[in-house]
Amino acid sequence: MSQALGWVGAVTLVIGAVPAARLLLSTVTVRGGSMTPTLLHGDVLLVLRHRRRVRAGQIVVVRRPDPRTGWDGPVAPTGWYVKRVVAAAGDPVPPWVAGDPPGSVPPGMLVLRGDHPRSEDSKQWGLCPADRMYGVVLLRLRTGGEHATA
Repeated sequence: MSQALGWVGAVTLVIGAVPAARLLLSTVTVRGGSMTPTLLHGDVLLVLRHRRRVRAGQIVVVRRPDPRTGWDGPVAPTGWYVKRVVAAAGDPVPPWVAGDPPGSVPPGMLVLRGDHPRSEDSKQWGLCPADRMYGVVLLRLRTGGEHATA
């Protein structure tokens, strides 16, 4: 009888864990070539959705900036960027960041850059508000296999 209760408990745990995982995890499909050669057009990524601190080197998904006003404008209604965090709060701001940024990244801001040289990122848009972040990429689930131009 105790073994049957153990199975019931395990099944209950799994059933309860599925909705929790759906709240924390999401998939994103890469569109475009701004992260080549690291990520390819069509790659499917597993993303941990959160707004916690991130560190340089991590790949994140953020809301894309407004085409007219950049990060200072309203949140764009559609569209995401997949970019690498180059600097987070307290880190030095690289000299190529657009605008007139301070010497170090202020709290609540990120410096983002695509791995492709022609990526649209903090070179054009400046510091990204961290609250525009959807989540951190955990791993690539499936490779798209297409090389795309940026």
